[in-house]
Amino acid sequence: MLDVGANIGVFSAAVFERLDGDVRIYAFEPMPPLHATLERNAREFFDGRLTVLPYGLASGDDELDFSYVPAATIFSSALRDQGNIDAECRRVTASVVAMIRQGGLGPVLRRMPAPLLTLLVGRRLRVMRRLETHRVTVRPLSSVLDEQGIDRIDLLKVDVEGAELDVLAGIEERHWPLVRQAVVEVERWQQNGDTVREVFLRHGFAVSAEQDPVQQAGDIGMVFAVRP
Repeated sequence: MLDVGANIGVFSAAVFERLDGDVRIYAFEPMPPLHATLERNAREFFDGRLTVLPYGLASGDDELDFSYVPAATIFSSALRDQGNIDAECRRVTASVVAMIRQGGLGPVLRRMPAPLLTLLVGRRLRVMRRLETHRVTVRPLSSVLDEQGIDRIDLLKVDVEGAELDVLAGIEERHWPLVRQAVVEVERWQQNGDTVREVFLRHGFAVSAEQDPVQQAGDIGMVFAVRP
């Protein structure tokens, strides 16, 4: 399993547990503070089955400035910066408010008027505006597959905060047959959802997409691709 955008390894841990440790995981996390925690978790919890790789994936070899959000690390991204963070906060706020209105945080908050919820959540998410910049390395996935000697990918998981198409562009045609199934979280769904689906359709996958009301509010969706 390839965990692209691993953060501290929560998704990897879920796969490891579900398969009773019978899995080989390669986890990609370029952000230095997150990478350090992921490495520690790999040593302590994965019985040598998790390989931590200290770079991100992209269409080619490069160095990029990543914005790190210390108080909300899951929002760290190369595509967020001081120029667009206000718009990103509004998008995430809309998603969180939709989740609360669906009952995600209990019945009391659910009954609050939407404008008040938006105000409260927006204030909470002001922590997203405190960014650190880290210069990190990115590489194309195909070069990593060659380097690591990976001859099949039972699951490719991609959660890279808006850079999904760039990750997929780093897979050379000769390596697409190695991928058996994939799950991709797509940000800016209205703009990129169809394009991500088309990438997998073009390479012979059966493709489905999901977007619940919470994801719709945040312009996010999921693409699932499986070899027939």
